Amino acid sequence: MKSIRAEVIANKKYGENLYKLEIFSPHICKNALPGQFINIKCSGLNTYDPLLRRPFSIYDTEKNYNVFSIMFLVRGKGTEYLCKLDKGDFIDLLGPLGDGFKISASINNYVLIGGGIGVAPLCFIAKELIEKNKNVLFVAGFKDETFYGWQKDIVKILRNYRIFTEDGSFGENGIPFNFIKDNLKSLKKHRFVVCGPIDMLKNFQLLFKEKNVKAQAVIEEIIACGIGACMGCAVKIVKDDGSFEYKKVCSDGPVFNLAEVIFE
Repeated sequence: MKSIRAEVIANKKYGENLYKLEIFSPHICKNALPGQFINIKCSGLNTYDPLLRRPFSIYDTEKNYNVFSIMFLVRGKGTEYLCKLDKGDFIDLLGPLGDGFKISASINNYVLIGGGIGVAPLCFIAKELIEKNKNVLFVAGFKDETFYGWQKDIVKILRNYRIFTEDGSFGENGIPFNFIKDNLKSLKKHRFVVCGPIDMLKNFQLLFKEKNVKAQAVIEEIIACGIGACMGCAVKIVKDDGSFEYKKVCSDGPVFNLAEVIFE
């Protein structure tokens, strides 16, 4: 982890309140693992409103150009600040943070399931899996057409993907859960990785437990310090003996065994 003052290369609007911010940083591009994130100070020089940094999953890295990107929805004061940044502006960030996604040499087939902004960390994971010659099916679900512009990125990474929207505005009408449930028998030997809203994670946890399917989850939590000091992002994890312990999303995660997470 390193404190970095990095230059904005581009700030692209992908949809209503959806942005892709491209940032120049040789350090992040050289050291980031899929699943890791950065913590950004979302205010100008000598100002601290908002006080806490904001966490963002690393969406992609272009190592030949030393440029990485994040994708975010404008939801509050911090993201409102980010969406107004222009090429040539500088941001203050910490990263890369977290324990990244480990690619197993023995597993060749993966299904990545993203809901909403949960597709962001999965795109970096998908890219790394493809580079290691793994077979990847990417299943994404959205409420509406907000993420329509995101398609142009996923088609650069892989061809085997399914997109669902609840209102049928693009892709197929429906939700990823129903698609996975209907096709789980043929996908049972795949390793699943899920990222999205808590209700979505809960539903997949129950489904996979019932069918004895292994899955990992990229947990998105409110993170303050980003280095494991404040305990603000603790999640409850069940242990082998049935008891539980608390782990920190920012340092122990954000990638966890989905079956072990206790959602409350």
